[in-house]
Amino acid sequence: MDQLSIRDEIEELNKECKGHEKLSEVNKYVWKTIIGKIEDKFIHKQHYSEGMHWGWQRLKEPQYVLSLVVAPERYLQFFVNDELIWFIVEDYQNKMWLYEGYTSFIRKVIPELVHLREYYIISKKYEWLLCVNHHGIVFGSGAELVAKMKKFEQINPEEVIKRNPQ
Repeated sequence: MDQLSIRDEIEELNKECKGHEKLSEVNKYVWKTIIGKIEDKFIHKQHYSEGMHWGWQRLKEPQYVLSLVVAPERYLQFFVNDELIWFIVEDYQNKMWLYEGYTSFIRKVIPELVHLREYYIISKKYEWLLCVNHHGIVFGSGAELVAKMKKFEQINPEEVIKRNPQ
């Protein structure tokens, strides 16, 4: 392999950590079931072969989009509580890896991941989904998360790049 994958990067970061300060890769025997639940709850699928890749373009309502002034990971604490969640990362050739971990640790890991393109943070109760795409734009789906994103935008207008009305 001529390039380091996001999976390899996460594995290296995990070696430096202890206890619950790790990302656990989800077992391949349950991976498909979890991804299926996430897709069913949050992604419009027009064809069975459509998956999580570029899923932010097909989010179900309620949804909301924010373009932030600086790197989105600096704002994650405003949108997601410190809890155990699903974390999906896109690797090269559109391969998606599913992890389980705490949001506090994920906020520390994201800036360290050189090859990170798009990623998803999902409530383990499937109540909300947050995605940051390869352009650094934040997408949210689920009533609780959408409300937090709207409130953040209202309270912190200087942190949000205004979108052109369409």
